[in-house]
Amino acid sequence: MIIKSIKILTFRNIESISVNFNDSINLIIGSNGSGKTNFLNAIYYVSSGKTMNNLSENDIPMFPEDSFYLCGEFEGNDGEIKIEIVSKNKRKIVSKNGVPLSGIREITGIVPIVFFNFRTKDIILKEPELRREFMNNFLSIVDNKYKDFLLQYQEVLKAKNSILKKIKEKDDFYLSTLLSTLNERMYEKGIYIQEKRSEFLTMLKRKMDERGFMDVSIDYQPRLITPQELNKKRDEEIERGFSLIGPHLDDIFFNVKGLSLKNFFSLGEVEEFTLNLIFSVWEIMREITGEDPIILLDDIFETMDEEKIKKLPHLLYNLKQVMITSFDERIVPVELRESGSTFLMRRGRLEEVKGST
Repeated sequence: MIIKSIKILTFRNIESISVNFNDSINLIIGSNGSGKTNFLNAIYYVSSGKTMNNLSENDIPMFPEDSFYLCGEFEGNDGEIKIEIVSKNKRKIVSKNGVPLSGIREITGIVPIVFFNFRTKDIILKEPELRREFMNNFLSIVDNKYKDFLLQYQEVLKAKNSILKKIKEKDDFYLSTLLSTLNERMYEKGIYIQEKRSEFLTMLKRKMDERGFMDVSIDYQPRLITPQELNKKRDEEIERGFSLIGPHLDDIFFNVKGLSLKNFFSLGEVEEFTLNLIFSVWEIMREITGEDPIILLDDIFETMDEEKIKKLPHLLYNLKQVMITSFDERIVPVELRESGSTFLMRRGRLEEVKGST
C-alpha cells in the first residue's frame, strides 16, 4: 500500500501542507524543529489513529488553535482509500471514503504502517509498557479481533481494579459475584491476546534469525492468565487493590548468551538491532495482510555511523514506499537520493525540490 497524498491543517507546528508522494523513496530534509517529525506524525496519525510518540491530544492542534484536519489518500490492492479526520474541541469526525466511522480507533488496521525513530531502541532499553505497546501496535493492525479484544480487556481490567478496591472496603455477595464475572471475561479476552503475542514473537524470532541475529533470543514472559491462577490470586488482589496477572503485565526479554541484550550490546548495536526488528515487522505484516506496509524512518541518519549508512540502501531494497527524514541531504546515500523525491521542510512548510527520476 502507498499513501498518494496528504493534506494537513494546523497539526502541531504545521499550518498548512498539501503534497503528493512518490511511490518509492520520499526524502524530507529539514533542520531540527522545522516540522519534519510532525509531518511523519501526521502521516502515522491518519494511517493508524495515533501518534508515533504517544502525544497528548491537547498537544496535537497548532497553538493557539483547538482544531486540526488530516486527509490521507491511499492506494492498495483493493483500490483507493481516503481517510479524513476533523478534530475540534477534542471531538473528532472520522471517515473512510466519505463514510463516517464510529471513532478514531476504527482507523487502525485499514493501512499497514510501521515506523522507526530515535525512541524505537527504548523497546529494548526501557520499561515493559513499551514492549507491550510494540506488540499491540503490530497485532492491532493485522488482527481486528485482537484490536477489539485488547480494548475490551482494558475496559474489564479497569472495572476489575475498581471492584477490588470496593471489596477491600466492604465485601458482599454482589461484589464477589461481579468480580467472578469480570475474571471470566478477563480470561476470555486475555488468553487470546497472549496466544497471538506468542505467535507474533515466534515469527519475529524467525525473521531476525534470517537477518543474522541468531544469537539473540526473544523470550516472551506472559503473566499467564488461567481460571486457576485468577482464583489463586483473588485474596492477594483484593488486599493490593489491583489485578496481579494478565496481558497487562507481560514482558519480552532480549538476551544474548544468557545476558540481557541491553547490557551485552553497545548503544549503536542496539539501534541496529531495533532497526532490523522494525524491518522484520514490516515483512511479517506484508505476509499477513498481502499489502506492502508504508514505513516511516525519522532522522535515521543522526545516530548511524558511516558504515551503517552505506548499508541502508540494501536494507531498504525490498521495501515499497518509504518516508525518510534527515537534517542534511548530503549524508543520505546517493542511491536513495536518486531513486525518489526530495522535499525541503522549513518552519512547518514543505516544498518539493526534486521529483522522481
